[in-house]
Amino acid sequence: MKPKILFYDIETLPLKAWIWQPGQQYVGHKQLLSSHNMWDLISIQYCWNDGKPAKVLRYDKHGGTKGMIETFDKLVKESDLTIGKNSDRFDTKMINSLRMMNGIKGYPEWTQVKDDLEKQMRRQFRLPSQSLDYISDVLGFGGKDKMEMSDWIEISNYRQLTEIQEDIGTKASNKVAKHLYGEKASYIRKVGKIALNKMCNYGAKDTEDTRALWYYLEEHFTPNFNMATFTGERISCKRCGSKNLRKNGKYISAGQTRYQQWRCNSCHQYAGRTSILVSGNYGKIS
Repeated sequence: MKPKILFYDIETLPLKAWIWQPGQQYVGHKQLLSSHNMWDLISIQYCWNDGKPAKVLRYDKHGGTKGMIETFDKLVKESDLTIGKNSDRFDTKMINSLRMMNGIKGYPEWTQVKDDLEKQMRRQFRLPSQSLDYISDVLGFGGKDKMEMSDWIEISNYRQLTEIQEDIGTKASNKVAKHLYGEKASYIRKVGKIALNKMCNYGAKDTEDTRALWYYLEEHFTPNFNMATFTGERISCKRCGSKNLRKNGKYISAGQTRYQQWRCNSCHQYAGRTSILVSGNYGKIS
């Protein structure tokens, strides 16, 4: 039995704020433009543990932020485990926040069976950088596709202009584009579409790299997902689910519980431990 694992990544729009001058400074929430005082989703990229290319949910084709999250929730419900890169700090909280802001029913249980490539990397390795770009590059996966801040700006302008055009029509939106962006509406639409397609490809590459790096490095990790629990076998490898184990030493914990440790003959990794009961039998592997 093989678990269904969903790898994912999200891309978001920047905020907009009033400032007096460029440079490092504190920007308070009262400086945010009311039209851009909360992040919004550009896209959600995902792929399964089946080797197939990543797919993209994008705001212009999947019902905006609300539609993307509702579709993503359906994918999560199909999965046994979700994995992202820096997802505990960013993606999970961002999706939950936007779910709240868009009046979507809460779904906190989706984060109960998850893992985070960055957390595992930081726990096991000391590297000059923990960025996906660096890790993907030095391990031979090509690094991230290149994006500039201008790409995010062009997507934001294109999205805003499209919404304005729906309200006032194409002709009037031409004047608005010149006023807001200093460019013709046709130009804003052209560069915005290019940047959006570029962004979706960028996110898809990130998601496929997360999957590739996970499988390249997983032997170094202690995964959150317990295959022994998933298969329902009392004593089997918590990493791969195999029952082909060998004993690998005993120890007594500070609480005086006696444990038998196990090694897996299939994946050749640490398979877990079982408590040694008074009867001499073993408890469930953990």
